[in-house]
Amino acid sequence: MYRKLTKSISMYAGLPHSVYYIAIARAILGMGNFIIPFLVLLLTEKLGYSATVAGSLAMLVTAAFLMGGFIGGKLSDHFGHKRVMVVGEGVGSLFLMICGFYPESVTLVPTLLLMAYFCLGIALPASNALVADLSSPTNRDAVISLSYLTYNLGSAVGPIIAGYLFWAHTRWIYWGNGIATLVGIAVVAMLVKVPQIEHAIGNSDLEKPVEGTVWSVLRERPRLIVFTLLCGLLWFALNQMTMASPLYLSALYGADGPVIFGQLMTFACVVVVILTPWLITLTSSKTETMSLVYAGFMFALGYALIMGASNIPVIFVAWFFLSAGEVLLLTKEGVYLANQSPVSHRGRIQGVLMTMRSVLLMPSFILVGYSIDKFGYEFTWYGVILVALLAVAGFIRMNGKEKPSREKVCL
Repeated sequence: MYRKLTKSISMYAGLPHSVYYIAIARAILGMGNFIIPFLVLLLTEKLGYSATVAGSLAMLVTAAFLMGGFIGGKLSDHFGHKRVMVVGEGVGSLFLMICGFYPESVTLVPTLLLMAYFCLGIALPASNALVADLSSPTNRDAVISLSYLTYNLGSAVGPIIAGYLFWAHTRWIYWGNGIATLVGIAVVAMLVKVPQIEHAIGNSDLEKPVEGTVWSVLRERPRLIVFTLLCGLLWFALNQMTMASPLYLSALYGADGPVIFGQLMTFACVVVVILTPWLITLTSSKTETMSLVYAGFMFALGYALIMGASNIPVIFVAWFFLSAGEVLLLTKEGVYLANQSPVSHRGRIQGVLMTMRSVLLMPSFILVGYSIDKFGYEFTWYGVILVALLAVAGFIRMNGKEKPSREKVCL
């Protein structure tokens, strides 16, 4: 057991120094993730908006983030991934901190949040592209999973701190989030070195710079669009951990439902931190598409257990499998896109495909709510399981039709 654990963790040794600085920055950003988990509560309990208006404003914040991501992809390829990341998150953090001076303003806070998350959205594709630049096909699993792991490690602490600040020290929700973002981006600005283009493309022909627009690249590589659509199905399944699950738990356990859900969220963060090195090591000899087949099966199994759960321990077991599927989805999606994207278009491809996936997912929130109200939870869970299995079938077919995107190396 000790030997296996050592082997799993050892894949994070010997990476470029800039990768570790990115990981530290992600941990700080996760630890300061105060606003998003409490966004609806801030809008309703602190600003007095109705649930309907608060939901609409939350959707507008999401839309601003997506629009920023769409624009940020092009900006990052033109001005540089690190530069756009630093400027986008830096400006966004300033807007968040201004909110802290006017925490009770019913007009200024939503306006500033829209501006802040638009800027943070601009930084996201640049951030993902920078992580890809700092890795090569042989260590990309380790680099991307380390970045994901450290962010979750910080996120396991952040909402707990925010919960204590919410009622009596609301302004520190905004200041804390803004300061954490500033500190994290300062680490990147001062310590992360942008690699030369020769290093950024590794040994892969697929990563070499090309001419033309992002649309011409996508036309030449339609598998990227197919891959994103299939990932969208898995993201639909993943999102039910935070949408359908809390409603289902409240229906089952009444007032205890939110308490159990909070425990499950903390449990999921711990599981992600523990499982990430193990799962990445176990799947290091598999293609990204086959790893996502496993993710789809884990989602299907997890929701099947939830649907048939007769006690709380079974639900925790279900969330173990759901968390494992989350690890594979969030890491292998990024690895595949990095391996298949030319370095000259990484930011734009990230921005376009992430925006496309998110836009397609937005109606799913309404559809799931309608399904629960109209047909009940059992029908809804069957639908979620079916969607996950459709993604499994698609990835199996995709895996069989294309050659592996890179030579896999057992770490």
